[in-house]
Amino acid sequence: MEKKKAIGIIGSPRKKGNTELLTNKLLDLLKDSFEIEKIFLKDYNINPCEECYYCMENEECSIKDDMQDLYCKLKEAQVIILSSPIFMGGITSRMRAFMERTWHLRKGQLKDKTGSYIVVGRRAIGSGINEMEEYLSRLKVNKIAGVLGFGLREGDVLKDEEALKDVQRLSRQIISLNQKKQNQIKIG
Repeated sequence: MEKKKAIGIIGSPRKKGNTELLTNKLLDLLKDSFEIEKIFLKDYNINPCEECYYCMENEECSIKDDMQDLYCKLKEAQVIILSSPIFMGGITSRMRAFMERTWHLRKGQLKDKTGSYIVVGRRAIGSGINEMEEYLSRLKVNKIAGVLGFGLREGDVLKDEEALKDVQRLSRQIISLNQKKQNQIKIG
């Protein structure tokens, strides 16, 4: 049987930073069960939403940029992991622009996929987790509680034992949910 796909979408401006480190840990734990892909939003040209409402009638975005590639990746994936450091009490502007540009997918196009998140901050996480949770709810995915990591300097998050345990828990939950779905398909 062909492996389902799991994607980690990273909104950090820094490669090899704490957000990527936790995302790598999770994707590594999933690689035996899923085909994995890591997506750095920094590597994509993503323009902000123009609130033109084109997508309301056409179920696609009027802006033609690198989001077109990301829409395909979202639709192909069974598991979607959003990862962002906290900047000024919220997710990064890259992650926010990405989320806003997927507005037309809220009508159930990603229903029955699994979604979760990784949020990394120094202290005050602010609204970051709420933003991730709300976004995943609007997409109607099967949402699993994510991971909160603490760190500032590169590698700090690897000292956060609770975050590392939560990465383990999240990987088990994702694999278990995927196995249940596969069993339902076999039975159905």
